[in-house]
Amino acid sequence: MARFAAIGWALAGRTLTSILSVLVAGTLIVGLFARAPGDAIDTLENGDSVRATLESEWGLGGSFLARVGTGMARLSTGDFGESLTYKPGVPVLDLVRTGVVTSAQLLLPATLLGLVLAFGAAALAGGAGGSALARIMRLLSGISALPLVLGALAAVNGVNAATWALLERGLIDRPSWFALPEEPGLVRTGLAIALLGFGSARFAQLTRRARSMLAVLDSAPFVAAERARGGPLVPLYARHLLVPTLRLAADTLPALFAGLIVVERAFHLPGAGTSFWESCAHRDWPLAAGLALAFAAGVVGLRLLSEAVAVVVDPREREALA
Repeated sequence: MARFAAIGWALAGRTLTSILSVLVAGTLIVGLFARAPGDAIDTLENGDSVRATLESEWGLGGSFLARVGTGMARLSTGDFGESLTYKPGVPVLDLVRTGVVTSAQLLLPATLLGLVLAFGAAALAGGAGGSALARIMRLLSGISALPLVLGALAAVNGVNAATWALLERGLIDRPSWFALPEEPGLVRTGLAIALLGFGSARFAQLTRRARSMLAVLDSAPFVAAERARGGPLVPLYARHLLVPTLRLAADTLPALFAGLIVVERAFHLPGAGTSFWESCAHRDWPLAAGLALAFAAGVVGLRLLSEAVAVVVDPREREALA
């Protein structure tokens, strides 16, 4: 009983640390936007004539510390305010919720795709014919290193050019999704997911981590014993890779959020990435701060989830906490 109490207190401590991390991130985010040059009033055609009124109404006046204090006081009560210029009058919390739900349809499959590709490449490279597979992996890593903006442009232009060539020769009828990125469809969404999960060197980074994790497991005595008995190795690997994989996903989530902004803009997809870009372009700091805080909470939340899962499935983690 004392052991479970110790584990509970340890998890509670980590939860409190996560909450404090989000609060610190929120303070930094609000502070950065408060110090950013210009404000939403500058984007209005009649901004000069209504500045005095809007500064008071939107809380854009006062000193830097006063603006940060006011912003954090509102965020701590769950009051994110309303969008100022991007979608005037719409509650920020509604825009954040809608954007996050929409972007999750890209983020989740992109994360899974990146992990599956990485572990698949790492596992194949360790088997027979590793030299040939190593060359293929180096090629894929090189392609993955292409900046996401260039990768998106290459994908869009390449698919459009190939489709147009087929249309000119009368080999296909005009697809409903042609031409990218204007027309919605599975092709546009699939390309966005593939680029988000594979691009900006994600494949190379994930593969290196996956190979390291597999090497540690391959050298473990319990794996050697199971292999000697002829037992199934896949369930064993899956059980022991669950926690490291969750931690790996949490570590790469910040880069994934950054890529989300590029991909949603390149493919004209609505979501948190597009909303963040537009809110910054319109200097809609309440909305930008709300979205940035949601990103920070997502990173911290996934790391906390990985710690909780580790305690549940890994006796060594429980022993360390107890």
